[in-house]
Amino acid sequence: MSLRPTNVALIEPQSGLDSFRSRRPEAASTTQATKKRRRGSLTNEDIIAALKGATSQRPQRVANKAPLTATQELRLLRAQVESMEDELQGLQSKWTQQLPDKRVLATAQHTAYKKREVAITEAAHIELQEIVLQQQLMFATLQAAIFRAPLHSNGLDIFKALHFDTRFGTDPGERAKVLVAHNERSIATVTSMMKRFTQMAVDKVQRLQDEEELVCKPVLPVSHIDITGCKDTTLVSSVFMSEIPHNSVEDVYAAALAYHDAIPAIMKRHVGVNATRTRLNGVNAPAAYWRLDLDGVGLPATVNHILCSELTSSHGMIHMDAVIDDPLYPVSQDSPLEFGISGLTITPRKEPLTGRTVAVTLRWVVLYRYKLLPDDPALRKDLEIIHPILNGDLITASVCSYIRDLQQQSLHT
Repeated sequence: MSLRPTNVALIEPQSGLDSFRSRRPEAASTTQATKKRRRGSLTNEDIIAALKGATSQRPQRVANKAPLTATQELRLLRAQVESMEDELQGLQSKWTQQLPDKRVLATAQHTAYKKREVAITEAAHIELQEIVLQQQLMFATLQAAIFRAPLHSNGLDIFKALHFDTRFGTDPGERAKVLVAHNERSIATVTSMMKRFTQMAVDKVQRLQDEEELVCKPVLPVSHIDITGCKDTTLVSSVFMSEIPHNSVEDVYAAALAYHDAIPAIMKRHVGVNATRTRLNGVNAPAAYWRLDLDGVGLPATVNHILCSELTSSHGMIHMDAVIDDPLYPVSQDSPLEFGISGLTITPRKEPLTGRTVAVTLRWVVLYRYKLLPDDPALRKDLEIIHPILNGDLITASVCSYIRDLQQQSLHT
């Protein structure tokens, strides 16, 4: 029985015949292509530089040699084929010389073939492990760079702070207790949270100012909008802080309450959104429970809101939170706009010597939760519509208009 030359070309000789091994051109070319692909991948420094806005200067490639013509390539391929055929015949001859017995030769060839398969599998496994490790390191570097980026968002912190995730049952007594607990938590926590978030925004503005300037620029008003991408939702948050040139905290507090009461009219007049509000609990309850329906321009939505408020000698507070689970007043889950929540505090700024109130500081934090990804065109369109709400223009205009009307009324009395 004669041996077929193709069997010899597919196997690797056993130990002791290493001098007869030949290097496959296609394997060499594959290795070179792999090396080229590796050199083209991004390094960890490239990722960090890209997130920080830096442009990496890559060295220009050295011009390659003149490409081969088609005739030259054909000649080169023919020479390689002739060389491989000669080497194949030589290997076949040496195999038969070393192992003259046909059965032993067949066994040796089969063993060498399996050995080569195992070696290729192990090499591929090692290479895949190296690639996985490199990808893990790059992903971890990307995560760390995101937290150091200047556009890092605190929208998730605002969401956890302002959204209490209050859930109602069907029993009237239990519903009343849940509402009381929600109101007490709002009064106890919202004021300090508003100070923390607005102070973070002020600190960010101050860090961006030139440290070499001798004269400190005024920080207020501050308006900072963040967009946070989550697993399957997007949080759009805004922190706004300004001073109202008025000496009465009570008047500004009343103006802020009037703004929340007039949301349907304000939304229609300023952003073109049709909004209706329906009271869901009694007027004597510790906190108001409303249903807000939005339609027309922008994304439609139906949201149940709890509105908590408090006025003391030191501050005023208004907190609007969303209730997404209420069996008596269920809301549709089909709208891409899930809900909007907000917090507002009002504090006096007094002269150190006289103690007289010279202005009222207004802190406003608002957050919208969308069941959309950040790259959805519908989200961008809705953000353009509600931009006056996010940047504080709408509430500032409403409060100032209310105070102006009060001043005009006092002049006529």
